[in-house]
Amino acid sequence: MPVERDLWEKGKKSAWIRMCEDLEIGYLDEDIRPLLLEFFKRPCSYTKSSCSGRIVLVDSEMPWERKNATVLFKKHSPITVDEIMPIIEQDILSNLWIIASGPIIHVVTCSLKEAMTILKVAHEAGFKHSGIISFRKDGIFIELVTGIRAEVLLKTRDRLVVKESELPYIVDLMNRVLAMGKERLNMLYSVLRRYNEELKS
Repeated sequence: MPVERDLWEKGKKSAWIRMCEDLEIGYLDEDIRPLLLEFFKRPCSYTKSSCSGRIVLVDSEMPWERKNATVLFKKHSPITVDEIMPIIEQDILSNLWIIASGPIIHVVTCSLKEAMTILKVAHEAGFKHSGIISFRKDGIFIELVTGIRAEVLLKTRDRLVVKESELPYIVDLMNRVLAMGKERLNMLYSVLRRYNEELKS
């Protein structure tokens, strides 16, 4: 399906306005802002609904489920045991998981050539699980992901699965996974910036 440039330009303008609004109200994740700006500098790319990596506590049957799942805690920076203890102590409906995940970047390009360039940048930066997820009239949609992820079951509806004494080790693990994701994010920024500099020369 060929991309209609007018639709794509409209989408880029809308995404830029949304990003600026999110920045103004403090909703935009600061860790990811420089990278998003680099994508918007490219004549044929822009980003949507991206995340620099996060740690969440989720009440769900399985950690990958979205339906009937409730996010009880979310943070894009390192956590402490004290922060998550109130969540662990409260009643839940299913299972309580703690999940650390690396960055996810959604990019929309106006051509297949640009999409392949973005995937080349992503793979060079260690986003090995990236790929095109759809071809539409308003752009080619790409998801850039690293595969960095860790999840631990903390408790079921009936009982704690981990001891309180083990929580510092789990928190440390989640923070290390988050840091690994941030390193890949910085690498993606560096590689993309280099490509953008080459584009100008």
